[in-house]
Amino acid sequence: MKKKTSLSLTAAACTALAASLISVPSMAEINQECLFTGEITQNASDSPLQIRFTSINDGENARCHAKRRGARSKVQFKATGDIQSLPEGSEVLYRYQELKDGDSSWELVSAKTPV
Repeated sequence: MKKKTSLSLTAAACTALAASLISVPSMAEINQECLFTGEITQNASDSPLQIRFTSINDGENARCHAKRRGARSKVQFKATGDIQSLPEGSEVLYRYQELKDGDSSWELVSAKTPV
């Protein structure tokens, strides 16, 4: 019986190890991670989408250096199609990750339309 128990624990440990290898970049690779909360302030078809970010917080995997910038700083990124369909006044939460090799990415974590 003991062999079966230790074998199943080993299989579970291997499964957990494999899952951790497949996941997002490790903390050692991430230079900074920021969570931007904001509101869509302009979404007209003839002008670029504009979001007014109201808070910036550290991510789960790294600290955010963008919090040190001034309140009037601008950030530009290519928005995905899913946010283009949201109406003005929608609240959004974005995750920004910058890797140590210089690559960066933006991910829409959540969006809530106004009532």
